Amino acid sequence: MKYQHFSFWTDSVPYRWSQRCLGAAFTGLCNLEAHGNEHVPRKGGVLLLSNHVSYLDPFIVGTTARREFYFMTRDNMFGIPLLGKLLALHNAYPVKRGTADRSALRRTISLLKDGHAVLIFPEGTRSKDGNLGKARDGVSFIIHNADVPAIPVYLAGANCLMPRRSKWVRPAKLSTHFGPPIDFSEARETEDKRLMYQRMSRMIMESIGALGGLAHAAR
Repeated sequence: MKYQHFSFWTDSVPYRWSQRCLGAAFTGLCNLEAHGNEHVPRKGGVLLLSNHVSYLDPFIVGTTARREFYFMTRDNMFGIPLLGKLLALHNAYPVKRGTADRSALRRTISLLKDGHAVLIFPEGTRSKDGNLGKARDGVSFIIHNADVPAIPVYLAGANCLMPRRSKWVRPAKLSTHFGPPIDFSEARETEDKRLMYQRMSRMIMESIGALGGLAHAAR
């Protein structure tokens, strides 16, 4: 799927044009492709759950999701010149990493209940080797309390575009893969909430991993 099929409408003119420019850049530099983004509902609250390998991940997913969304990022990132403004332009909001930031959790649930789309990286940090880690329980807490569709996303190639310790981008083939909503009905039958959140967390990473298998088979 090529860039012209990524386009979407939003009343935020700066956001719309920024995403168009980024989409054109990623497509030209990396031959960016999207698969399955029809699974992302065009309206209503929805949670996008993606693997995380580079600082560019929110912008890559943003160009292919066909919908404006919000996402959490470390609070100290907003103090970086230019990057802080770019993050704010793309609806990023702060989270205190390494702590149970209840304010960020409440804001996420509120955004979802108000009908917005939110992108979350369940692992909470970038992968060191490209492999999937464990999802944090806070993600399951959000899903359970917001009660909105949860769409798994696998981003392939971003670890080559901007490796973990690199400050520069490199040419790389990029693709995003969106899956159908995860069915948590069986996990929600568990009476012990802690156990329920653990089961939901495993299901999240299994769903993202399954998309990763399809992505790497296609490459």
